Amino acid sequence: MEKICIRNEEKELRTYINIPPSATHLLIICHGFRGSKENGGRVFDFTSRLGYAGFGVLAFDFSGSGESSGDFADVTLSRQAEDLKLVLNYVKENISLPAVLLGRSFGGTTVLAGGTGEDIVKGFILWSTPVFLHSTFSQIMPKEYKKLKAGVRVKLRDEGGSFELNPYLVEDFDSHNIAEYIGNIGDRPVLIIHGGKDEIVSVKNAYYMAEKIPLCTLKIFPNADHKFIYCYREREDYTIEWLKKKFEALWE
Repeated sequence: MEKICIRNEEKELRTYINIPPSATHLLIICHGFRGSKENGGRVFDFTSRLGYAGFGVLAFDFSGSGESSGDFADVTLSRQAEDLKLVLNYVKENISLPAVLLGRSFGGTTVLAGGTGEDIVKGFILWSTPVFLHSTFSQIMPKEYKKLKAGVRVKLRDEGGSFELNPYLVEDFDSHNIAEYIGNIGDRPVLIIHGGKDEIVSVKNAYYMAEKIPLCTLKIFPNADHKFIYCYREREDYTIEWLKKKFEALWE
């Protein structure tokens, strides 16, 4: 995959891109909260298999994540939606391919907030995506969530190390109308994949979206956790087959 930088006056988004000569669409991958464009190295094999299915891939780090500029502590849904719009503008100006958006977890929420109003986007894939944001984050970090709600900066630790969050992460949730974003999807196809044993994002988020999206395929993997640790390959396989089916005219 080629490494590029998508930038404007305020930010630099480090990006991997791979567009085989046979590509008919570009899959843009949005990583999850505390994630990165590499997805633990899995993006490279996934990209190779998508290339055989006729898809180019663009995977980028949101501001403050991975190799991109910015401070992760300043993360908000609004900032990530702006990042995605910057990427989509780059695609419009430099790549003559229609896009499909894939979001993992909070990256899926970002797909809804930043991508559903864009005509260049022809389909959406939402992996383990939260739409009930206050509920989700209050369960993930109950003590810290209360502090954030009170306007206090917090410090946390996960497998990636220690990190901090500013209170406007939570404040910003209320500036987004998820139901409106879902309504903007219209008749474009959507794939929702969720784990039945997701310990981070309740499966009720997936059912809520599926009820409201006309052309929705909902796939629940009963034994999968949030990260699909033991069945990520099956999730990828299902996603690739869905792409082939929904865009089958491209392979006729």
